Amino acid sequence: MSLHGWSLPLSPGGTASLVPPPPWHFSGEALGIDFRADPDAVAAVLPDGLEPLGDGSCSFVFCDWSSSADADPRTIADPARGQYREAYLSVNALLDGKKVARVPYIWVDNDLSFARGHIQGFPKKMGEVAITRAVRVGRGGPKVEAGGRFVGHASSLGRRLVHGSVTLTAPADEGFVPRALRLPVWHTRHLPDLAGGPPLVHDLARNLVTGFECAEVWEGDAELELLASPFEEHTALAPLEVTGGFRCAVAFTITGAEVRA
Repeated sequence: MSLHGWSLPLSPGGTASLVPPPPWHFSGEALGIDFRADPDAVAAVLPDGLEPLGDGSCSFVFCDWSSSADADPRTIADPARGQYREAYLSVNALLDGKKVARVPYIWVDNDLSFARGHIQGFPKKMGEVAITRAVRVGRGGPKVEAGGRFVGHASSLGRRLVHGSVTLTAPADEGFVPRALRLPVWHTRHLPDLAGGPPLVHDLARNLVTGFECAEVWEGDAELELLASPFEEHTALAPLEVTGGFRCAVAFTITGAEVRA
């Protein structure tokens, strides 16, 4: 009997497969902090093919996602499967003279997102992510209005790694998309060979994205702290200057990938 599935685990019926094939759809809320880090530290996390901008520009983003896949309706039907939170550090770079982004560090709290990310080249690790939830009525949390303070933090292996906050000041101009969400992100897909040969896969790839939407963008004053762990190197990119923050709704569809050898 043959085994079926788009990703591991393969099984007789194929329903045990963790990641269904694209298209994948994402809708969520993002809380982001723009900052400037040591330009040499930014250059150090770039792979061959990407060139440093030289200004140390970076962002840290916390996201609360709902996701679905056309090929597997269970993803949207069960919130334990398709909903998750993640936190990632993004640095800016150049590819063919154009601005792009790179995510050297990212943590997520859901195994589907973890596995799907590694297929894309996102270097995801498992962690715990908390993000302030906006409220529409009552006093149990902040509203999306001037003065509303939204906090995100991420931990892994029992250690707090990141703490950030954005205090909203005003809605952004119509059509504005935060830098951290508008640049194409180039990943390294890397699959080592357990048999001892060269990597089975090692290339640069970016997601092919359609249906991008960004709405309800608010800008604000921000704070960011990166905390040390013996299992991480993200503190080399600690902020020298925090330049601002944002909160918004964001959505898009991933249909595949563009790959460079």
